Order: sequence, then structure tokens, then C-alpha cells
Amino acid sequence: MSTKQKYCTTVYCGTVNGKAIHKKVTANSQRELNNKANALKNEVQNGKKIYEKALFGVWAEKWLNEVKIPSGIGNGTLTQYNSAIKHLNGYFEYVELKKISLSDFQQFINELAAENPNTEKPTSKRTLDSIKKVASSIFDYARSNNIAGVPDFFKSVVIPKNSPVMKRRALTETEQRWIIDMPHRAQLPAMIMMFAGLRRGEVIPLQWSDIDLKSGFISVNKSVEFIGNNPVVKQGGKTENAVRTIPIPPVLIEYLQNVKKDSKVLSKYVCNNANGKLHTKSSWRKMWESYLVDLNIQYGYDGKINKNDPRYKSSVLPMRIENFTPHYLRHTFATLLYLEGVNVVTAKQLLGHADISTTVNIYTDLENFNKSLLSKEYVEKLSKEYAIPA
Repeated sequence: MSTKQKYCTTVYCGTVNGKAIHKKVTANSQRELNNKANALKNEVQNGKKIYEKALFGVWAEKWLNEVKIPSGIGNGTLTQYNSAIKHLNGYFEYVELKKISLSDFQQFINELAAENPNTEKPTSKRTLDSIKKVASSIFDYARSNNIAGVPDFFKSVVIPKNSPVMKRRALTETEQRWIIDMPHRAQLPAMIMMFAGLRRGEVIPLQWSDIDLKSGFISVNKSVEFIGNNPVVKQGGKTENAVRTIPIPPVLIEYLQNVKKDSKVLSKYVCNNANGKLHTKSSWRKMWESYLVDLNIQYGYDGKINKNDPRYKSSVLPMRIENFTPHYLRHTFATLLYLEGVNVVTAKQLLGHADISTTVNIYTDLENFNKSLLSKEYVEKLSKEYAIPA
């Protein structure tokens, strides 16, 4: 039985550390061999690194250290990128980029959607989207550096429909009243976030000198990020658009006036920790956890829960008000703007969004909001006490 003849040759691909690199080319005919060899020579002449094994892990590190970190990203964003790369490296760290197929990546996404190895729960759609974008950027960077054979299949990657969607919501009319009525050391930042829309990283470094109660404005001109547990203040905002001046409603002006009047010692920081200094990551977390527990004690299911209740001591207190994050309060501010008829462009400026699509998405979600569900008292407050003079 005859064996089909194979044609082969080698093509010079450059020099690495003084050593000439040649790549073997094989074909089923002389014509095919010539075409393959000439195509390879052209790629080499155009600067493509044909001879280099471009491992995913290597290029992920290069992308992070050569592109993202020098761009001045914040610590929070860096943490997100590192988390995405950690997930990706678990599958592809030692695999050549050119050998990663659409099927390989889709299988990775599907498995991660089914179970996140860190939480042993399904991975959220938001996290999966972030990981997909990071991977796409890494592949793009390798292609931009003339690495041959790097595929571009990310438009075809599908995020499973059943991936959990973590949607933030606005507090209800009743929940907003709880925030306004119940004293707590976290009430001050909660009121500012709910009625002025500040982010956690903006409310922590806020100083009294940033607030003009006479004219009714808050100036957002700095932010804080955490390096480990420690707060680091940066001049300016999270983004260029985050630096802004926010007109505040009468309910917040009156509340802040009373805080200043009732304070025996006024720290320069509006929402300081127990020592009158900037919150650390842990001091903020402990304060917020205490706030949620006390809200539920005050507004428990049976109205009779108190700190002597054994459920309180065992941390299994039934939650009537869910474990909302500070961002829920910011979303509440966006909802107040919508209900008061503030246009989306102005809302973007007041919220400090970098991209108007973020604001549009919030407003779009609210388009089907049934305003008839609001009490007459609440509608009256929207037009007077809660009205943001935008």
C-alpha cells in the first residue's frame, strides 16, 4: 500500500537570544508547500511573532501591567481585573492563545455560570460579562502586538440566560421613611446617599467644607479607595464626570443643619468613624451591619423585637428590610430624580455617570413604574421636601 508523499521545508522566523528560529512547514503538494511557506515568510516580514508560544497567562499579565495599571485604574477596578484573570487562568493559563477555540471558551463560561468555585453558587451575569470583556481585551492586545493566529470569537460567546442577574433597586416608600426616622450613626451617610446620590467612596471623605447649607449644595471633589483596610483619599472623583456640584432637597438641608447643631465636637469629616477619622473598610462594614440589624429590630415583623431577643444575639434575626447596600440608596436618588421629572442628561450629571447609557438604563427600567402606587403624602413630599432643585 502506497503512502501519500508529504512535502516539507523550514522557514527562518528570526533570532531569539542569538539563536536562529526556524519553523517547519508541511503540505500534501509542492504547490501547497510553496504557498504556505510564502505566506509564513510574509507574516514574518510584517512583524508577526510566528515562533513565539503566546501563553494566555503571560499575555494576561502583560495586558494588566503594560496597559491597565499604567492607565491609572483605581484599586477597586484592579481587584476586579485580578479576579477575572484568576478565573481565566484556572482554565487557560498555560494554553497558547491560538489554541483556545470558541468551544473551549464557551464551555468555560458555561461551567462558571453553573458554579463559581469561590462561592459554590451560580456566577452572576454581571461577573460573566466582566470576565468575557477582560479576556477579549487580552486577546486584542496580543493581536495588536502581532502575535499570529490569535482568534477573535468573543462576539459569538453567549452568556447563559439563566445566569442570576444582580439588580439593585430603589428603597420603597416605607423603607425610605425608616431611613429618615431612625437615629443611628449610619443614618448620616445613608441620608446623604439617598438624597444626594453620593457613592460610598464619595461620602466617606466628604468634609463639612464641601457642603453649603445656605445655598443648598454638596460639592463632590474627592473620593476614597481602600488599599487593604486603609482608606486613601484621591482628589477628583471616581471618573472625570464624578466631580460635580449637587443641589440638595429641603429634607436633607434640614437634617444636616440639625446634625451640626446637635454635635458637641464636629470633625472635619461629615461621616467619620468612632475616632472622628476616615472610615476604614472594616469600620464602615461594621457600622453598616449594625445599621441593618437595628433597622430590623426597630421595624421587625411583629414589632416587638428588641436587643434582648435571643435571635438578635445569635445573629439570626428575621430580616424585614433586606441587606441593602449603600448603592441601593444611590439608586433611590436616581429614582427620585425620575419621579420628579428630571431629564436624563441632568440626571447623568447629578449622578456623576461617565456614560449616559448607565443613566438611560436606570430610566428605562423605571418607565413602567406605576406612579399610582405612591401615596398622596409621598407625592406631596416629592414636590416639596424631597424635591431636588435640578
